[in-house]
Amino acid sequence: MSLRDDDDLSWYARRAARACVEPGAEPEPERVERVTALLTLLRAAGVRGDAASMTLFTRGLPPGCRSCLAGRGSNLYVTGLCTRDCFFCFNQKPRKDELVVHGIPVDDPSRAPEIIERFGLRSVGLSGGEPLLRPERVLAVLKALKAMAHPPRVDLYTNGDLADENLLRRLKGAGLDAVRFDAAARGYDLAPVRLARRFFDEVAVEIPVIPDDREKLERMITELDALGVPYLNLHELFLCADNSARVLAEGARPKDAAQPAHLTWRPTARSLECALELLLSAAQRCLTLSVYLCSCGTQETISRRGLARRRRAPAVAA
Repeated sequence: MSLRDDDDLSWYARRAARACVEPGAEPEPERVERVTALLTLLRAAGVRGDAASMTLFTRGLPPGCRSCLAGRGSNLYVTGLCTRDCFFCFNQKPRKDELVVHGIPVDDPSRAPEIIERFGLRSVGLSGGEPLLRPERVLAVLKALKAMAHPPRVDLYTNGDLADENLLRRLKGAGLDAVRFDAAARGYDLAPVRLARRFFDEVAVEIPVIPDDREKLERMITELDALGVPYLNLHELFLCADNSARVLAEGARPKDAAQPAHLTWRPTARSLECALELLLSAAQRCLTLSVYLCSCGTQETISRRGLARRRRAPAVAA
């Protein structure tokens, strides 16, 4: 994929600019010009991806994201319990301590391989809540997945609160491929990231882009590059049933865009433009860090491909 020289970037910019205004408002010509200029500079800086869905990256895609983009990745929800209560969290309330594999509740980690194999999945993200609240459950799932004839890639998503040296060593020994930290949950404190770098070659940070945190995000990007962290994933801040009141209270507004019927969330205004600015800054300044914009358009594409695959797969017994 690439931002081709013959792409009409102004057309993509007009679409993207709608992500930066509130419902019912037309993007100002100056904003369209700004986004067009950003896309032009991103192309000149060698940023690759798909401008239509705003799936863009600087150096390379994180390995775990490749299968996901093809509709062959999935989330394994270890527990809904968490050590934090972030305003942007989209998990269902009240929180439940349950194990859910590819949307299917199970009572035993040993059932995970059956579901992963049946749906032809190649990568799995262990998430929550905070999955490290249930470390033995995480390790049991890892053991089951890595014992498969064709084991999937497995990434762990965590806020880092419980990621101590002993647990990270056990996770590495159990075959975990990478750790992804939501640094936004800890006010961009990178202490857990530094610790994980001692045990894992692949450590990533994955965050929602909160426009009011722009300066903090710029500093974090510089620090991640200096630490030798290979990947940073940026997501648009979005609204859903379980976070909308708190996200709106923080000053965010929904963007003016038609919402596909199969999606239950809606992007906020300004987040995409901020993400594009961060992507450009990283492309121009970072020596090793690769930054990936997994936008709401990206998520829509993944959701569509995953839904098609799910419909083709045989039913799984409860």
